[in-house]
Amino acid sequence: MENRTEEQKIYQDGVSVILGGKEYRVKPLKLRKEREWRQKLAALISTLPQYANVNSDDPEEFGGALNAMMVTMPDQVVDLFFLYAGSLKREEIEEEATGAEVALGFKAVMALAFPLPQALTEAMTKLSQ
Repeated sequence: MENRTEEQKIYQDGVSVILGGKEYRVKPLKLRKEREWRQKLAALISTLPQYANVNSDDPEEFGGALNAMMVTMPDQVVDLFFLYAGSLKREEIEEEATGAEVALGFKAVMALAFPLPQALTEAMTKLSQ
């Protein structure tokens, strides 16, 4: 994942991601779209605790949790990645890209989607000096 300069952030330069061996540029979303995207991410993450206490005593429940964690959730992360990177040609990229590439792309998108907490942390650090 690349580190963007302040100038790149201000001018909405975006980040580079490699998918299917090709480089693509993902630009930051505008505030309203970014807020909607973060809400969808929060909805996905909020489902995680329901799987924390599942054990193998109930094969049906265990199978459902396993399916959710190994199939459904990764697919939803891919959906979130392409929702953020809406200008990319998903169908074409899904034929060529690997899960590892999308995972790195998702990390890059996360950095774009959460600039405000980083700015707050930096402000608090400066205030404490």
